[in-house]
Amino acid sequence: MLALTELGKRLKEARIEKGLSLEDLQKETKIQKRYLAGIEEGNYDLMPGKFYVRAFIKQYCEAVGLNVEQTFEQYHADIPSAQHQVVPEELSRVKTRTKEVAPKNSKVLDALPKAIIAAVVVGVLVLGWVIALYINKDDKEQANSNDSKVESQSEQSSDAQKEDSNDDSEQASTKTDDNKEAEKKEDAKKEEEKEKESDKDESKSKLTAVEGAANAGTYKLEGADEFKLELTATATTPSWVGVTNGKGNSFFSSMLQKGKTETIDLTNEQEVKIRVGFAPGVEVKVNGEVVQYPSDPKQNVTQNVFIQYDGSEANSES
Repeated sequence: MLALTELGKRLKEARIEKGLSLEDLQKETKIQKRYLAGIEEGNYDLMPGKFYVRAFIKQYCEAVGLNVEQTFEQYHADIPSAQHQVVPEELSRVKTRTKEVAPKNSKVLDALPKAIIAAVVVGVLVLGWVIALYINKDDKEQANSNDSKVESQSEQSSDAQKEDSNDDSEQASTKTDDNKEAEKKEDAKKEEEKEKESDKDESKSKLTAVEGAANAGTYKLEGADEFKLELTATATTPSWVGVTNGKGNSFFSSMLQKGKTETIDLTNEQEVKIRVGFAPGVEVKVNGEVVQYPSDPKQNVTQNVFIQYDGSEANSES
């Protein structure tokens, strides 16, 4: 039994923190369970090659929410360097024999179909060029006759359009003044309604921070008729997110992939806990408002957000 490396210990701790077993990690990364166990134990002899060791470690880090570059830099001593795989001698011999067996006349036979195809292509191009010449000639003659007809018709219609435009301009000037006045009144009315609606929304819902620690913070949601939670993955690295209420009931517990948004209605809950495994890659919103993490997510990758909500206050006001 090999002793765990520092890298293996860190990866295993991150996996357990996410609540994932080796079977779960195998489903997520598509890497065989025995290879994953070998990475944790530092037993790289199980791997097909050194290149695969680095690739598997990278996928392991992404699955458990660890920064790949930082992990490789911190534990570089535990990670073998990638080298080109040597081609087996048997394979090289097979390729050499294949070249020797090939007949000398194969080059002539290979070139013959290409010459026939080239001749056919040239013939088709020449034929298309001749046909195009005749078509262009007919089109030019027809276009000249059509142009002469269009010129005569345009001269007749231009006089009639000048007379109509004079009458329309007098009527349009009168309508324009009336329309401008009506538009001004309508715009002023809409602007007033927007200001009233904005004031109403600001006084209705409020999310405030109650207390905070290194990677945990408590917030209070007041004056809201509903409690809608939005979780959006913004980074290439997937992140595990778990959402539970005060009784420990789970509403969401899964890896969140880039570009995916999970919306959860928590209106009937009084206390909710949100645990984010890789905070730099997840945006948390409550009723459309972005929730600021208790601490810098770059310093503390894992964050815990507690939200207290009393829906009875909002419902009583309504």
